[in-house]
Amino acid sequence: MSNKRRTGSWGRVAAGRHLIVAVVAALFSLEPATGATDAGKAPPGLSDADKICIGCHATEGSSKKLANGDLLSLAIDGAAFARSVHGPVGCAACHAQAAAPNHPGSGQSFASARQYALAANQACRACHDRVFESYERSVHADRVREGKAAAPVCGDCHPPHGIVPASAPGGPQEACLACHAGTVKLHDEWLPNAGNHLRAVTCSACHAPGALPRVDLQLQRGAQPLSDADGTVQFARRARAADANADGLDANELRALLADLERSGGKVSLRGRIELRSGVEAHELPDKARAIRDCARCHDASAAPFQSVTVSVLDASGRPVRYDGHKEILNSATTWDALRGFYAIGGTRFKLLDIVLALGLIGGLAVPALHYALRRRFRRPPADDGGRE
Repeated sequence: MSNKRRTGSWGRVAAGRHLIVAVVAALFSLEPATGATDAGKAPPGLSDADKICIGCHATEGSSKKLANGDLLSLAIDGAAFARSVHGPVGCAACHAQAAAPNHPGSGQSFASARQYALAANQACRACHDRVFESYERSVHADRVREGKAAAPVCGDCHPPHGIVPASAPGGPQEACLACHAGTVKLHDEWLPNAGNHLRAVTCSACHAPGALPRVDLQLQRGAQPLSDADGTVQFARRARAADANADGLDANELRALLADLERSGGKVSLRGRIELRSGVEAHELPDKARAIRDCARCHDASAAPFQSVTVSVLDASGRPVRYDGHKEILNSATTWDALRGFYAIGGTRFKLLDIVLALGLIGGLAVPALHYALRRRFRRPPADDGGRE
């Protein structure tokens, strides 16, 4: 869905919110909750309409018993919702049917929690139609159509009231591992350095083999991604200023950008990660038998991930702000430490690391060899015992 269509849809929802607030408040004598995030309270940052919703739904443990005995949780963490990417959109964008006099009490009923989850999937389609089209071609959707009760729907991977941007720490990788708990052990059985792969390569980079990957160099301070939460980093402006030819950052321009950022806030480092260029394609996951298992698909000088490079920070909402770089910056000393997570000697385009590691191996062999030669050269002759037995 285009931004124009999406904005129009959300605008119509927003236009009806004041009416919903007025009617609900009149019927149930409710006032928008403010202040703390305790049960029955709503955090700041939400609209008046959403504060009314959270005023009821923030009660921990609240649920509804469905026809088959399932308990459908109605509790929502208001603070998590306010921070989520759905927070600015608001409750009514996905729950337009939850308006007086139908709510509470006489809204749509569901036979089971699974039926509710499948219905919620269609609410996601309303805004995320391109993603949904990709998902519909996935093994996950195949399992849903087969009627498998454990087959994941949107809300299983993306909790709608607390959804974070894919770039946020603990984003898509944790969503995958939450269901595929044996992944680490399974990969250890055949994949060398499986831990490094899981840290430096997103799951979809190997499990969506038809998608286009890239290397993203995320700027960090310490162990945390660099975030422009207060607007002081101004990453896009500084990147443009460093990019003298307006053709993407080369190695010298990247060094200049890092130096500029460090002058105003301390040491900055880079963390390299292989990911997909489009988050939409990450949902089109085929059966695991089609996942990439050929090392040369990544560990080759002409491998697809190394043909596209970006440098990024996170904005105030946790979304990535990316700036294009020349693919040659992957050969520079500036990116050396960032790329160790997916480096293989002689198998990638990181020639500097090849040279350094080769020198290290030569040095490691040369030291004991030199020690042995010197010992032989300066070894004392055995003492003369005068011919005694």
